[in-house]
Amino acid sequence: MIEVNSMDSTILRIDTTTILGEHYKVIYRTDNMLYVTKANGDTVLKESNLFGDFEFSDFNGDGHSDLLINYVSNIPIKDLFLFDINKQNFKRVEGFSNYPESKPIIGTPYFYSYHRSGCADMNWDSDLFYIDQFKTNLIGNISGKQCEGEKFGIIITRIDGEARKLIDTFAIEAIENYQENKWGFIKKYWTENYTKFIAR
Repeated sequence: MIEVNSMDSTILRIDTTTILGEHYKVIYRTDNMLYVTKANGDTVLKESNLFGDFEFSDFNGDGHSDLLINYVSNIPIKDLFLFDINKQNFKRVEGFSNYPESKPIIGTPYFYSYHRSGCADMNWDSDLFYIDQFKTNLIGNISGKQCEGEKFGIIITRIDGEARKLIDTFAIEAIENYQENKWGFIKKYWTENYTKFIAR
């Protein structure tokens, strides 16, 4: 539960969580500093220039709370601090803000994002990625084109560093077969086909 501390005017928001029996508190202050402390007062995270909208959530599905920072913008960008079990602290995931609206593929270590790519969201992209050693790794992309004056369609590409390989193409009308339109298509495609993008 997020609350405001009326006893200390420098504290704007507070939230708490319990991980492996240890209590953690996140505090956001008026100097734009964010702190995460243990019950004994030890500071395990101190970061500046973050936004004061945050939440504890088990993003990677390992059973432990992670810290998500939400930014106010046209694109719902977030920063992610995963709980580091070995060091008992929170560590920023490098590159996570490049993957707006990220969602897990349940039961796997993979995630997919969604972002607008112009023409009032008629062009759009979804990236498939995983997190390793607190860094994001891009392995796939769905690119949808619905903008007048361009060639309509959906192009799906496997990505391995700088190398790209075409995996699938669909007519843009394919998204009409899903109740949630393009979002339904994206979810179903990645859920059923993510293994095509895993390096062998």
